[in-house]
Amino acid sequence: MKAKKLPSGNYRVQVVAGYDVKGKRVVRSFTSDMEWKALKMAQDFKDGVDSGKDSNMTLRRAIEVYIDSRRNLIEETTISNYEEILRNKFQLIMDVKIKDLRVIQVQQAVNHDAQKLSAKSVRNAFGLIKSVLKFHECDIHLDNIKLPKLVRKEKELPTFERVFNIVKGTESELPALLAAWLSLRIGEIIGLQFQDVNKEKGIIKIRRTKIMTDDGEKVREGCKTEKSTRTLQLPPYIMSLISAIPHENETDFIIPKTRRAVYGHFTKLMKKNGIQMTFHNLRHLNASVMLMLGIPNKYACERGGWSTDSILKSVYQQTFSAERKKVDCLIDDYFGGIVEQLTEDKTSGETKSHAQSHESG
Repeated sequence: MKAKKLPSGNYRVQVVAGYDVKGKRVVRSFTSDMEWKALKMAQDFKDGVDSGKDSNMTLRRAIEVYIDSRRNLIEETTISNYEEILRNKFQLIMDVKIKDLRVIQVQQAVNHDAQKLSAKSVRNAFGLIKSVLKFHECDIHLDNIKLPKLVRKEKELPTFERVFNIVKGTESELPALLAAWLSLRIGEIIGLQFQDVNKEKGIIKIRRTKIMTDDGEKVREGCKTEKSTRTLQLPPYIMSLISAIPHENETDFIIPKTRRAVYGHFTKLMKKNGIQMTFHNLRHLNASVMLMLGIPNKYACERGGWSTDSILKSVYQQTFSAERKKVDCLIDDYFGGIVEQLTEDKTSGETKSHAQSHESG
């Protein structure tokens, strides 16, 4: 290893931490004001990675090494999710040496956790285990592991009109409109600053979010995915709500509330009006409205910040009961009309034939 002196005067050492699922190198950088410090940090990390080749390494330790290799490279929320899995999931096999790990043991751990956890939680935990074992070049094939099936929960969404009538004039009005009208995530909403709004052009830039970490909420430049950073046309009504908010600096947050506060107030407001609905369901509402209006998925994805339309179609787009009934009636009218017409034609034909037979007789 060699330390490179940077223009700032600090020293940097880079270490190959492994390879991702696409075979691309994962590199960690260690920087310090002293050359020997940078070298020591890099060596300590390398020793930890190399220890992954230790035949006595347990799955628990293998996950720890995997997580350390990705710090500062992936989202803090993802790291937190990994650490939660390490603490609470697949505990049946966490202390098994990876060299001794067998497919049947992994299947048993899946079956055990599936009794108390959701299918999504089990699948996420299994995905991490699979990536960790591949990272450590562990020769175990998990393609035949049977995972719990994801059950899509059908939820009847209220119409936008009903939601708007409830939130209008409350502190939930602006956050709800940003989610239901513009399809912003709650982290993007509380991350908005006045400098993101261009009143002359009538647009708003979504380029920042607040994320939850072990140390509380943290402001992060950039959004969940690359395509989540986007510019949207700002409707005059929403613009008027934002303009009415007093502020001193352009870097002030438009909605200076915590995620918990925004989420909690909206949920309580809905429940008070007899609706079981979370704040995140507003994005489902937005996607469903776009589906109802026939908006092409390409543009729906751009507005909502979805990377692909697969999640949009499989998770977010739902139909409203009222609109569904209209569709059902339309289909029934079509097929029913044909059946009725053919039935009438057949009956008419039989009657005519019977009459002709009677006359000839």
